[in-house]
Amino acid sequence: MGERPRGRLPPGIVSTVKRTAWGAGAVAAAVLALLAGFSGVASAQPGTASAAGTAITAAEDAKACGPLPSFPGGTADQIMAGRLTIAPFATVTFDPDRDGHINWAQDPFRHPTWVVDFQNAQWIEALIKAYLAGGPNADAYRDRAKTLLLGWLRQVPADNRTPDTLICSAEAFPGQSWIDNQIPGLLHYYASHWDGAFNHGLKQSLQLLGAGCAYPAGAFGGAARSWRETAREQMIDSFEPNQYGAAIDAQGVTNEQSTGYANFDYGLWTTAEASLGACGLSLPGWITSRIALMPAFLAQATQPDGKLVQIGDTYVVGPRDRTGTPLEYAATRGASGTPPAPRIAVYSAGYVFGRSGWGTAATFGDQSFYSLRFGPGTEIHGHADHMGLTYYARGRNLIVDAGHTGYEQDAYRSYLLSPEAASVLVMPGVPFDPSAATSLIHQAIGTSGQFYEFSDTAFSGDPRYRSVYVDQDPDLVLVFDRASGASSYEQLWHLDPGLTVTSATRSYAIATAPGTPGTQLEIRQIPLPGQPIPAGSTRVVEGQVDPYQGWVSHAALQRTRAPVVTMSRSGSSAAILTLIAPTAPGVSIGASTSPGPGGWYRLRLDIGGRQLSFLISPGGDIRAG
Repeated sequence: MGERPRGRLPPGIVSTVKRTAWGAGAVAAAVLALLAGFSGVASAQPGTASAAGTAITAAEDAKACGPLPSFPGGTADQIMAGRLTIAPFATVTFDPDRDGHINWAQDPFRHPTWVVDFQNAQWIEALIKAYLAGGPNADAYRDRAKTLLLGWLRQVPADNRTPDTLICSAEAFPGQSWIDNQIPGLLHYYASHWDGAFNHGLKQSLQLLGAGCAYPAGAFGGAARSWRETAREQMIDSFEPNQYGAAIDAQGVTNEQSTGYANFDYGLWTTAEASLGACGLSLPGWITSRIALMPAFLAQATQPDGKLVQIGDTYVVGPRDRTGTPLEYAATRGASGTPPAPRIAVYSAGYVFGRSGWGTAATFGDQSFYSLRFGPGTEIHGHADHMGLTYYARGRNLIVDAGHTGYEQDAYRSYLLSPEAASVLVMPGVPFDPSAATSLIHQAIGTSGQFYEFSDTAFSGDPRYRSVYVDQDPDLVLVFDRASGASSYEQLWHLDPGLTVTSATRSYAIATAPGTPGTQLEIRQIPLPGQPIPAGSTRVVEGQVDPYQGWVSHAALQRTRAPVVTMSRSGSSAAILTLIAPTAPGVSIGASTSPGPGGWYRLRLDIGGRQLSFLISPGGDIRAG
């Protein structure tokens, strides 16, 4: 197999639901949204290893396949008519002559996800299902499936196929060597071309495990036994030293740098545990204990609206609801289960999650929530979002990440991966190194306020520091950015698309959102003593395309215009103190700084008549008082 790209991967998301089943009682291990990489590089075809005299029956193929997936009504007839719909893309005519002789390299949307979904050919199973259901057109469905499968075997490289397509399709062709003899070749290929310690590699291992445990141990010349053993070894190897780090660390965090993929991986690993158990195998206890910690991470990453905070390649989705875990309470928004004990969580993989409380079923959505990012450089499904803040208060998203729209290899995808798509300080024109790590150098966790300080040299080695103080009484955030080495600096605050900026001056922007209660969000630059704020420093950008800025994506192929408040400085260094204050509409805010004790600054805030005081050191410490 051609080596797949490492670091920032363009996996495709399969639109059908795959499954494997085996063992006593046909224990089902459902795997949602198969993710498979696409290299576009031709590879050697798998060999046609014989079954070494052991005939494979249709019942054994059916056991290895598990239940065929459900397809939208009319899918088989649509394919017979030469058309194909792979969600979320539009319907295409992929077989204009309606004879099954097609171009397997076609790419009508110029999109790697569609190509992966098309070339793995799991949609052919709609024809197999229609054949097995019987009826006057059954033979026609099977004939079309055979023609498509033969072309697939000739034209599609092994690294873009999935064994499920062969195994499940073989149910319609019992004892036929043209398909049965291809199964071991492709599975041997998977065993010897493992993608490694992330979801692609785990998916391969699950394919091996499913076949190895479903077929008799001696099937395919004894290969079935070796597949199950190899699958378990690969899973364990995912936790050994490797280029990505352990698949799951000691705090239950995956190495994929995405909350969405943490949710996906949790499903895969619990599937692996159940599937191994059904096969009489197991993982070491130190690994299963890490898997058991994954629900706590996902619960902490769940916002008060019941959705995972968008970090990395993540769509707007809810977490899995797993009874008896911390996820049950978060996924049901307090309707059932027990709330996690901590409301502030810091993970060494590079995540900070905090909230005002877990609430009850009635008040869960009224809590405030924030996230911050740091840690190792960008890899797998991560974005260049270090030091990025997201913020939720007053029942809605306020400060967001620009999100995820899929794996288009274009300028918009590059924007979503860049620091300009996160709420961070950037240095325009200075080269950015996505492999640079960001350190959490200080933290102080209080009951009603938390402080964090981060540092890195991601912009061409120039130092960048961010201090963040989050208060829950009242809800507000103070951010103190410092940087040097460039000629200009820009703070970016990505607002949720539901907010509208109603006013902006050189020092602040005010955004509002309708609803009950309504929301006003003020983002205000606060000058330090003797520090002027230059004219034009605060601007609002929305829907810009060259370069991209002012967009948010919540789902595949979707993008929405959204305001970005930018606050700029010029000179050899910059120090920007910013207040982010969500309030009821019409609440006035006052802010001033003055020299404080020991060379510190004193910040005084007036929020709707409530007086607050903070101490800020030139080095970045922030304290209430």
